[in-house]
Amino acid sequence: MNFLLDSDSYKYSHFAQYPKNEGLFSYIEARDGDEVKFFGLQYIIKKMLMKMYTQDDIKEAKEIITSHGLPFNESGFEELRELGYFPLKIKALKEGGVYPTQIPLVSIQSTDARFGWLVSFIETFLLRLWYPTTVATNSYNIKKVVRKYTQNSDFKVHDFGSRGVSCQENALIGGMAHLLNFRGTDTAISLLGARKYYNANIAGFSIPATEHSTITSWENEKDAYSNTLNVYAKDGAVLALVSDSYDYKKAVDEIWGKELKEQVQKSGATVVIRPDSGNPLELIPYTLDSLASNFGFTNAEDGKLLNNVRIIWGDGINIDMIDKILSLITKSGWSADNVNFGMGAALLQKVNRDMYSFAYKASAIKIDKEWRGICKSPVTDPSKKSKSGRIGAEFVNGKYIVRDLDKDTFVNALETVYLNGDLIKEYKFEDLTD
Repeated sequence: MNFLLDSDSYKYSHFAQYPKNEGLFSYIEARDGDEVKFFGLQYIIKKMLMKMYTQDDIKEAKEIITSHGLPFNESGFEELRELGYFPLKIKALKEGGVYPTQIPLVSIQSTDARFGWLVSFIETFLLRLWYPTTVATNSYNIKKVVRKYTQNSDFKVHDFGSRGVSCQENALIGGMAHLLNFRGTDTAISLLGARKYYNANIAGFSIPATEHSTITSWENEKDAYSNTLNVYAKDGAVLALVSDSYDYKKAVDEIWGKELKEQVQKSGATVVIRPDSGNPLELIPYTLDSLASNFGFTNAEDGKLLNNVRIIWGDGINIDMIDKILSLITKSGWSADNVNFGMGAALLQKVNRDMYSFAYKASAIKIDKEWRGICKSPVTDPSKKSKSGRIGAEFVNGKYIVRDLDKDTFVNALETVYLNGDLIKEYKFEDLTD
């Protein structure tokens, strides 16, 4: 896509609205909530700022923007193209870290006196880091819930969200963000994202699993299950089989518990039964009791653990339901390791920028060789007051404190990650994971 068309429409008129200046400084922060798990900046930088646009891009953008009813800064964009790189210094906290809100996660400063307006122009795509950070944060909060019940958490919540998002890019970005906290995913495009933008080999894993069509296409439900066992149930393997195509309780009690019991046990595999409809607070305890009566269980340190079989619930899952289910079964003496979860829309799609109130604000302008702090301070809503000055953050006594680069002496926790066309600091995905 054309770099020059990835901005808000009103941004095209801003180049002529600033006073004569030699630079602009902005920052990004999350204003609401307690903390966020920061992720996605390297993806955006690699995608948007490592390659200069072309004269054809300028021509296309000019025609579209002027027809759209706005001025187009053709001479400015052409001068920038001739420079050959984006004259910006971007600093940021370490990706993958968890930080308090109201602390700058990223700062952006122009490095060429001619292009202060560029800092504002790139706000639109740079602020989209709200999405991977929000998904990573929500997934991180889920992991905190899971860890109340078990430390075997890496594969506890599986990403089912790829088909539920608005586009492939959301699947790639959000899927990567989830993999900071968990290793299980069916969002295959996220593996490519982690490899391309964060130098990962394989960031996540999955297992063979059925869907309803691979069950209902057989005349006999038992034969469908048995076929899948024959193909994939090998010693040490894990596979999942959806079992609610017809009568779920009959499938659990009769087909799995009796007719296929011996085949499951002899295979040496772990067979994961997946209910896909109904009330999980009723069906999961029912399934545990039914499977235990037929397959037996082992008394683990944290409760009863089924032999040979497990359960995964992937319908309507969110953080509250995960907590309710794990609380219910552990209070009944079951190990939390009996049940895993698949999570789709609530993981990757039911999020928005307002969840943590992400903002990108200009806080300083350089006029006559001197940086001057600027901010908004609306009387009608004091909560929207922005920060002033070229700001950073200092880590002191276990806390982050906002500091002014021009007034304070401190070690800035925000490190330079991008400078004048070069990626200065590059993270590997494995270094960011929990």
